Amino acid sequence: MYNLVIFDFDGTIFDTYDAIEHSIQLTFQQLLPSHPTPCPATSALSDTFRSLHPDPTTFDESAWITTYRGIYDIHGQSQTRPYPAARQVLESLHARKVPIAIISNKVAVAVKAALEKTDLLQYFPDSLILGQGLAGVQRKPDPSSFTEVLWPNLQALGTEGGLDVSKVLMVGDTLTDIHYAKNIGVKSCWCRYGQGDPEECERLEPDHIIDTFEDVLKVVEGTI
Repeated sequence: MYNLVIFDFDGTIFDTYDAIEHSIQLTFQQLLPSHPTPCPATSALSDTFRSLHPDPTTFDESAWITTYRGIYDIHGQSQTRPYPAARQVLESLHARKVPIAIISNKVAVAVKAALEKTDLLQYFPDSLILGQGLAGVQRKPDPSSFTEVLWPNLQALGTEGGLDVSKVLMVGDTLTDIHYAKNIGVKSCWCRYGQGDPEECERLEPDHIIDTFEDVLKVVEGTI
């Protein structure tokens, strides 16, 4: 049985595809209204905007990301929804006293806003919700968010002493999450229902594969 579960956010706990797609399209409409609105890709925002922009030489990453985040706060949060059984899974892990954390490449305040809006924030200690904009948190698959931030935070909560890295599970839906699990030396659980490329993710041979968020409990219990 695993004694710490680390979750990704987008495409793992929450279905954010429509929210991200809509916000990217609105960003193009605002910053490049003369250009046909493209179909968003499933990669890092800066990479997505750069690849879809008609002239990469004039691409201002800071302006695009800032505009996108402002639009997402207004238009995207309402389309951000937890996957079925999210509350049941988190409540069950909480009842079993299994520590849970979130490490996301999304801005931390947006993650917390979505959790609060859906009354799921109660299951996560604030210091165990890591995302962009927090001190020391680098984008996955860089392992430092685990070694330099999450682990010390667990230690401060009095949790670290009872943890074994071999019993830590990283749950996510993309190549980034599987690589991250390998980089920090923990088991990986790939969410096939999420936004990752199936062929690429399967090629990395994650330790576990699940088809619904509810299956996380079976992985933690060791029944699948």
